[in-house]
Amino acid sequence: MTEALVSLPRIPYLRLRLTLRAQQRATLPVYKGSMLRGAFGHALRKAVCLMGPEQPCESCLLRHSCYHTKLFEPIYEEALPPLLADLPITPRAYIFEPAGPGCDARRLEAGDPLEFDLLLFGKVIDLQLYAMLACERMAVNGLGRNRVPFRLERALARAPDGTWKAVLEDGRMRGRGTTRPSFPAAEPLPGHRATLRFLTPTRLRVEDDHVETATFPQIVEAMVRRVFEVAWFHVREPEIDWRLTTLATAAQAVKVTGMDLRWHDWERYNAHQHTLMNMGGFMGTVEVEGDLTPFAPLLRAAEIVHVGRGTPFGLGRVEVV
Repeated sequence: MTEALVSLPRIPYLRLRLTLRAQQRATLPVYKGSMLRGAFGHALRKAVCLMGPEQPCESCLLRHSCYHTKLFEPIYEEALPPLLADLPITPRAYIFEPAGPGCDARRLEAGDPLEFDLLLFGKVIDLQLYAMLACERMAVNGLGRNRVPFRLERALARAPDGTWKAVLEDGRMRGRGTTRPSFPAAEPLPGHRATLRFLTPTRLRVEDDHVETATFPQIVEAMVRRVFEVAWFHVREPEIDWRLTTLATAAQAVKVTGMDLRWHDWERYNAHQHTLMNMGGFMGTVEVEGDLTPFAPLLRAAEIVHVGRGTPFGLGRVEVV
């Protein structure tokens, strides 16, 4: 049973914790992941694009070497393995996790902080300085409907040993400004029981429909798919074992002993389509019991890469307790 996860691909990642400081009174959405991601993309393209805003990325001659497409909107034009063949877009190699002061507040006064984590995966870790540049520019350009200016005050990077080091302090870079990547922990889960806490709306599709609850095998399948997506598109020479039969069988033996899930509606504005999109998903807890040893690396990886759709906005964030 344990052999099913021996070759689970290792995904290098970097967690940056950034603090922005409001320069004026600001009104922001309650959930800020979509706002941050959109402002980040606009700022990055404006900073690095050589062709101008009228040039579609998909047909640009520089699309495979541009830092904007590499970091924010990757373009993949090769054949895909069967498990990933139905992907509508190329998975992104970043996640915005709003956290800390200002996370849930709609109104910030001048001088209030807005803190969030930015996770980078695989090859785009090398572009961490461009990511911080985009965060600095998006703060200056303004956030929210009224484009209230912020200031990038501090950027911390989490080192592989779990400590935090300042790479930017009071607007100034510290040292080289780069940090080595970490890897999801693979320590075993204590005991035969665990609680999966879904902290942000989680969008799982089963037979083309978003589900309001999920079985443990469905959750495992979604986690495996997410890990494989990130590894296939963003990890250099990933070692992926596509055989999932043993893992699926093991998941059937794990019992769900408690479930407290609720649907949480959330909308985001799609600037390309000029429309509101419903991004709702379930939140809450799922309690499981059984032989969880084979799933420990997968569950720990899912805590980092999230699960389901909408992960760049911070959706699908799960914590294993």
